[in-house]
Amino acid sequence: MLEAIRSFLEPPITADPGQSAARLAWVVRLRWLALGAQLLSIIPALEFEVLEREMVPIFLSVVAALALLNTVTWGALRRPMETHPGHVFFQLAADIAALSALLALTGGAWNPLMPILFVHMGLGALLLEGRLSLFLFVLLLACIGFNQTVARIPPGLEGSLLPSYLLFPAQYTVAGVFWILTVWLSRTLLALQAHFSFLSERKTRIDRLRAVGALAAGLSHEFATPLNTAKLKLARLARTRDLEEDSDWATAAEALERCEEILRRMAGSQLEPDGVLLEPVDVARMVERMCDSARETNHGQVGGNIRFSNTLRSHRRALLPAVAFSHAILNLLDNARESTQGEDEIHVVVSSRGGHVEIAVLDRGPGWPDVVRKHFGEPFITTKPDGVGLGLYYVHNLCEAIGADFTLEDRDDGGAEARITLPAPIPAAETTIA
Repeated sequence: MLEAIRSFLEPPITADPGQSAARLAWVVRLRWLALGAQLLSIIPALEFEVLEREMVPIFLSVVAALALLNTVTWGALRRPMETHPGHVFFQLAADIAALSALLALTGGAWNPLMPILFVHMGLGALLLEGRLSLFLFVLLLACIGFNQTVARIPPGLEGSLLPSYLLFPAQYTVAGVFWILTVWLSRTLLALQAHFSFLSERKTRIDRLRAVGALAAGLSHEFATPLNTAKLKLARLARTRDLEEDSDWATAAEALERCEEILRRMAGSQLEPDGVLLEPVDVARMVERMCDSARETNHGQVGGNIRFSNTLRSHRRALLPAVAFSHAILNLLDNARESTQGEDEIHVVVSSRGGHVEIAVLDRGPGWPDVVRKHFGEPFITTKPDGVGLGLYYVHNLCEAIGADFTLEDRDDGGAEARITLPAPIPAAETTIA
């Protein structure tokens, strides 16, 4: 029984606009309770002369009209229908208008139940956003003013009226404070819910990546032995039959070398936070060394058009796994080179923003493909004919392990940008430069 009541009254605090139907259903449930309370209040109101007998038919008419609206709304919700926040606004506005009419019949602003009107202020701040919430607040203020100026004072309240110069400012003050506080609480709840959803999604992604990573590590281990055997046999065959100059043998040897490189990268992509060894590293100096190394690879033919920029005003050091981080930078450089086909310049920038060090790799290629954006952080996702899809996965895995942010963006004037934002740097006095 208690569980049924709790479920009946449970508020929909989601920020998803698609949940307007759930919010509307909650308003309908609460209105049934309010209608029952209004009918039960007639007898004590008559007993204490807060409601005059000649006003009972008008009172019942307002309650009946609200019940009819609730019945129609309830029936509409039972059928598939498209709802939006405007429907919720209309329902709350109807409640406010009906309640204002009932209060006007029973003492208006001097009715002891006048604070019930403020409940709708809280509902509006909870269920509506932006302009609709503000419009409902203005409507409530107008209804408060209506009950202060147009009200029938029943015999039960005569002689005990609080002076209007005290009552009216107090009611407006309470209304304003109530609305501001509820809006703040509502937005806080929505922000916490969004953050919780983000953390849950991130945990699910990490668990999925670890499972895929474990599979990749197992495959690399299983394939390592037969691959080495094939390389040894192929090398022996080349020596015994003098095949070093044969093009087919060279192609086969190159294919085996590539398989070995793929397995090495698969094994190296397993980065667990507990297993990462950190050391103080001068970020700009390390990135510059990686750019120099990329220029010199294959006699300057790979990545020779790399331009390095350092906008830091001083040496900025961070605790990083030096070898793994160097590998990540090289992966980004290699990805940028392949995107531009080695023709356009690649710009690498080390900068500072908000106390964090950022490394950006920018190119003038076609930008990030949709499939890479959609499956960002997943292994074996690539659009390159000879790609494996482990480069960005390795960088993503490393950033997850060290608490850094890794983002992919398209540049406004064409091209792609990969950006790593490192955790807060460590003070220079506590470290030595790596």
